[in-house]
Amino acid sequence: MDKWLNSHWFARAIALLMAAMLWMVVNMESEPGMTTDVSQPVFIDGVTLHVYYDTDRYHLVKQPKTVKVALESSNPFYRHNFVPPDSYEVYVDATNLGKGTHKVPVLYKGFPEEARVGIIPNVVEITLEEKKTVEKEVKVDLLGQVAPGYTAGEPIVKPFRALVRVPESQVNNIAVVKASVDLEGATETIKKTVSLKAVDKSGNVIQGVEINPLTVEVNIPVTSPFATVPLKLNLTNELPDGYSLADVEMNTEEVTVYGPKEVIDAINTYPGPEIDLSKVTGNQFFQLKIPYLENVVRVEPEDLQVTLKVVPSATKRLQHVPIRVTGLPANTQARVLDANGKEISTLDFDVVGAPQILNKLTVEDVQVVADVTNLPVGVHEVTLNYNYNMPHYLKTAANATKQVTVEITKTQR
Repeated sequence: MDKWLNSHWFARAIALLMAAMLWMVVNMESEPGMTTDVSQPVFIDGVTLHVYYDTDRYHLVKQPKTVKVALESSNPFYRHNFVPPDSYEVYVDATNLGKGTHKVPVLYKGFPEEARVGIIPNVVEITLEEKKTVEKEVKVDLLGQVAPGYTAGEPIVKPFRALVRVPESQVNNIAVVKASVDLEGATETIKKTVSLKAVDKSGNVIQGVEINPLTVEVNIPVTSPFATVPLKLNLTNELPDGYSLADVEMNTEEVTVYGPKEVIDAINTYPGPEIDLSKVTGNQFFQLKIPYLENVVRVEPEDLQVTLKVVPSATKRLQHVPIRVTGLPANTQARVLDANGKEISTLDFDVVGAPQILNKLTVEDVQVVADVTNLPVGVHEVTLNYNYNMPHYLKTAANATKQVTVEITKTQR
């Protein structure tokens, strides 16, 4: 007998039988001369059952979702119309219960005072599970691809750990806490506030967990292809007569250039900013922006500091500097002739520059070149090129030989 009384199926059967008897009683015709205020019961199916419990400590893992309500009232309104759903509540109070499975009575409120209310079933079973907190490192899930030629760096996450609160039975299901970031088409550093999700070992998002914090800050550097190349300062024109450059100081000799791969691959030396020397007559400091070539994304550093050291010019005589003939066709030979048709192999000339540079200048630091590339056999006037194995602050004096006669002949076999 005790087993029957403790069975929830037995309780449900008794409740249903009582509800049926109640319906029969109120629907029986009254004896002649008698009146009754008892109405026909109204049955409300699918009434949501609310469960109140300590949500900070426990998780509700089992409960009936709905119950049935039998409602009787002498009020004609309730005899022909349902009670508005937002005017009442059916619930169980488990706020003082701990973890485990419990049988609790179903309570209600909000129905008319004169109404008689029956709940089917009037006792339900619920199960509470204790919550546990675990700490997990936040993993960034990178979605999509950055723009072609660009590279995504290592994500930086703040904070990089999160607390996850779940029912005790789900603790081992948490594989990782994940923040997803879309990289598609990115060409610059990504900074985003991203929501966190707890994920199981199969990659599925675990629903109903509490995560603290809810969001994190994610910083993902995105860089383009780059190359570090020498920087060449563009000095235009010449200093006024009587002045020479003793030194040019720059805060950097090379730059890092970012951009599409095909652009970067074509850069061997990066052209720096331009300085016009024609108006410089003394030491001068420049703060200049490094120019951007077409399709270059970024140049580091962005600024260039240049100091020009200018001194009064001096002159040095170089003697017996060899004349080199380059670009001769195969099976030919050349002779260099002076204005009188006499063969010569060396030149004497003056070099103008800063005294401290001229003091170190020797014949070995200079090349005098006559380039005959693409010239046929015969006699030609060829311009001389003076090349210095020194800083480009020297110039050949105006009275130096500018052209020579070169005779090209076939070699004898």
